[in-house]
Amino acid sequence: MRKAAYSIYRLILVWTLLFLTIQVANAATVRGRLNRRAGAATSPAGGICITVYKQGGARSARACSDAQGMYYLPNVSAGDYQLEIWTSQSPGAQPLRYPIKVAEPFTDIQPITVP
Repeated sequence: MRKAAYSIYRLILVWTLLFLTIQVANAATVRGRLNRRAGAATSPAGGICITVYKQGGARSARACSDAQGMYYLPNVSAGDYQLEIWTSQSPGAQPLRYPIKVAEPFTDIQPITVP
């Protein structure tokens, strides 16, 4: 009896890991760069948070741009989304939104200049 229960648990674990591996394998990384305008020039905009949102779906975990303005959102399923750029941390603030189409394995977003 114990051996049968162990085999069932092991089978469930293997199927769960296989399912998760397939989900990750079918996901893309969204990557891009944020710039900030300073007069006529632009400079990297670090520390700005980004999410993606699918209509009728959920919002992704957030990622923040690094010192070079680069951001990476891993494990995003292919499809149509809104790229959300959170330029303000004030309660009730709305993000800037840009329509994007995510495809595997990488979706490169053109550089965006934020206020």
